[in-house]
Amino acid sequence: KKILNKDRKNLQIWWYQQILDTKNPLQEKMTVFWHNHFTSDLQKVFPPYMLKQNQIFRIHGLGNFKKLLNEFMHDPAIHIYLDNIKNKKQNPNENLARELLELFTLGEGGHYSEQDIKNIAKALTGYRVDFNKQKLVFKKRQHDSSFVKIFNSSGSYSIDGVLKLILSHPMTAKFITEKFWREFISDKPDEKEIERISIIFRNSGYEIKELISEIL
Repeated sequence: KKILNKDRKNLQIWWYQQILDTKNPLQEKMTVFWHNHFTSDLQKVFPPYMLKQNQIFRIHGLGNFKKLLNEFMHDPAIHIYLDNIKNKKQNPNENLARELLELFTLGEGGHYSEQDIKNIAKALTGYRVDFNKQKLVFKKRQHDSSFVKIFNSSGSYSIDGVLKLILSHPMTAKFITEKFWREFISDKPDEKEIERISIIFRNSGYEIKELISEIL
C-alpha cells in the first residue's frame, strides 16, 4: 500500500511538473480538460493505467475527437474505473454505458432512452484487462452478441459499432461544442453560436483545432 501511495504521489508530481515546464500551455490545458471530461480516479485506477490515459489526452487532445474517443474507449483505465471489466452477458453492468452517453458524448436531456443505455451495456460486455500486458482484451464468450436497437438502429454491436452510432448522432458535436464554450468563453452558452460552430465541428470530421479556432 505504501508503494502504491508513493506511485500515486509521484504521478501527481510528474503532471504538475509538466504543467509548470510546458512550452505548449494549450496542450496541457487540453490534457486537463479531457481528464476532467472523461472522468476517472487515481484512487481506483492504478497509476500505470492513469499515466497511459493521460498520454492519450496529451497526444490527441488537440487532434481529432473521433480518434480521441476511440483511443479512450479501447484503453483499460475507464473500463476499470466504471466497472466495465465486470460487465458480462449473464450480469450486465450499465455504469460505462450510462456515463458514455450522459457525461462523455450526448449529455443529459432526453437524447436517448433507458433502453439505449441497457442495449449499449450489452454491446460493451466481454471487455477485460490483461494486467500483464496492461491492455484491453475482448472475451467473446462473455460478450452479448444479440441484436439490439440503439438510436433507432438495429444490429449486433461492440465498442466500435456503438461509437460509430454516437458519432453519427447530431447531439455529440453540439454537446462537445457547448463544453468548449463553457471552458473558453462563458458559463452562459450562446445557443445560435453553439449551433453554428457544432455544425462546422461535425462537418470537419470532429477536428478539435477547427472547434477551438471557431470558439476563439
